[in-house]
Formats: sequence, structure tokens, C-alpha cells
Amino acid sequence: MNDNKLYFWLSLCGMSDKRLNALLEICSPAEIWEELPKSEKLREFIGDKHIDKLMRFRYEHFLDEELVKIGAKGIRIVTRADNAFPKRLLNKEVCPPVLLYYKGDLSIVDTDCVAIVGTRACSHYGREVAEMLARDLVTAGVTIVSGLATGIDGYAHAETLACGGRTIAVLGGGLDNITPVSNARLGEEIEYSGLIMTQYHPSASPTKYTFPERNRIISGLSLGTVVVEAGEKSGALITADFALEQGREVFAVPGNITSSKSKGTNRLICEGAKPVTCANDILEELRLNIPKKEKSAALSLDFFEQKIYTLLQDGDKSIEELVEMSDLRASEINATVTGMEIKGIIVKRAGTYGIR
Repeated sequence: MNDNKLYFWLSLCGMSDKRLNALLEICSPAEIWEELPKSEKLREFIGDKHIDKLMRFRYEHFLDEELVKIGAKGIRIVTRADNAFPKRLLNKEVCPPVLLYYKGDLSIVDTDCVAIVGTRACSHYGREVAEMLARDLVTAGVTIVSGLATGIDGYAHAETLACGGRTIAVLGGGLDNITPVSNARLGEEIEYSGLIMTQYHPSASPTKYTFPERNRIISGLSLGTVVVEAGEKSGALITADFALEQGREVFAVPGNITSSKSKGTNRLICEGAKPVTCANDILEELRLNIPKKEKSAALSLDFFEQKIYTLLQDGDKSIEELVEMSDLRASEINATVTGMEIKGIIVKRAGTYGIR
């Protein structure tokens, strides 16, 4: 039996990656398959709970049937026996899983990847920064990695897709149970334009234990992790901790010191994380190519368009904000932004307008 099938078998027992890696340091998958029924020492190491599962699934025809069912859903697997397995996850510090389930383009795992993570309940500032960083990193050819959660994760993924960039979503459950449900559509878009992956069986539901493991994979895939906005107990800080353990760079976006949503990121900076105010801060630290700014062709703007364009240069704004900050009527602004959007000068993002 080939190693891919053996790793799939081992993944079904529910053993932690740490213990499974310790087991694989002393036995190959083939040795475990052969010796399990008769080796008392091996059984003691694995434990009764996991032994029961391994013995229950120790039938090649059962494994074949399971793999066919998974493949029929368009889900593929890659194991540590495969050359396509993400190279960065093979580092011992990452404590690699034995297998990954995925949909999409697996080849992008070995490109220059940067994780963008943060709180689910982010502020407008957090969203604006996440989208800005994703957009500018994509321009530099970087692949954006995140966890498909609401808030910072979702905005980073969505902006990357909107810019035609590459993004990887790592799940804390199976591919049949994408959560939150509100991001299921975004997950489908990532599947067709990037990569969505998990170490958990397609039918597995996410739990409070699997999300931290998901965070370990996010940081493990990445050259560095950027925490955009995070409270004192945000899960994004767990990702930052894993990045440090794995010898990867940790970046944090400074926030308002009175905001509870920025307490975690500000603390990271105090503890040594590199503060980030633009994508170039990340690119320079990771020694990645910084794209040269090309001189853009002069925009031909009329009086109203020039006024709105000037107001949008310091950040996205709603129609109401544009009315308040200018001496133009709401009808004039509505007509102008519609025309500018059609021309491709500005873009609408969830109720606000910004320069494309």
C-alpha cells in the first residue's frame, strides 16, 4: 500500500499532530500498519482511544472507498509523501499535519505568502487597513493567507480576489462545513481563483480546539504574519505566537490606544513586533521586491470629479461624508460618483467609495 493511503489512514484516528509527529519519528507509516495488531509497545504509545479507530479503519478497501467519496466532491488530498506538500509546513517547528484536504490551485503554497489576520468584529479603520495592505501586497506579487473568518480575514480575502491576486483560505473544519455560513460564497470564489484547504476530514465540524490548529497552519504557510486589529484575547494573537515559534516574522498595525480592538496589536508592537503603516514595511523586512511606481497617465477630470477625487485621496468615504466635506449637493455627488465608477476611476466598497 502506498504512503499517501497510509497517511490518510493515520489522519483518521484523531491523534494530535504533536503526538503523531513523535510517532512518525520512530516508525514509518508502513511499520505502523504492519506492527499495530501485534506490538504492545506501539499500542501503549498510541493509546486505546486512537488504537480503536486505527484498527476500525485498517482495511484497504475501506480507505479506497473513502478516497473515492472525497474525490467525487471535488476535494483532493496531499500528504507528506507527496512532493507537492507545502514546503514551509515541513519545518519541524511547524509540527506539520500528515495530510491536507484542498480545492483549488495547490501550487501557490510555495509562492511568497503573507498572512493577514485580525479580529472578527473589526472597525472601519481595521477593514480599510486590511484591504489596503492586501491590495498593495498583491501588486508586489504576494499571496495573501488568512482564515476565512468574518472581519479582517474576509476583507483581506475579498480584496485580494477583487485585485486579481492569489489568496489561500485555511479552515478550522472540513470543506463540507465552511464557517461562518455568511462566507460560504467567498469560499467558493477562493476555490476557483485561489486555494482553500484544511487538515480536517470534509465532514468535520470546527471546534474551539481546531481553530488554534488552523492558525498554526496559517502562520506556517507564510513568510510573515500581519495582525491588523486584535483585542487582548483575539485568536489573531495565537497566530502571531505560532509565527514566533516557527521563526517567522510578526507585524502589527498600530491602532488607537483607547480602542479595545487595538490593545492586542499595540501590545505586540511593545513586545517587539514590527509596526506596519504600509505594505512596503512588510516587503522590506521580508526582502521581497517592492514594485516601482509607474507614472500614471494624467486623469482628465471635470470640476466635480476633481473635487471628489481630492476628498477620496485620504481614504474611502460614503456619500454622506462627501456631502458634508464639500459644498456640493447630494444629487451632484451621486451623479458624479456614478460616472467616475463607470469610468473606472473609483470603486464602491460596501457603501463607501475609494480611488481604484
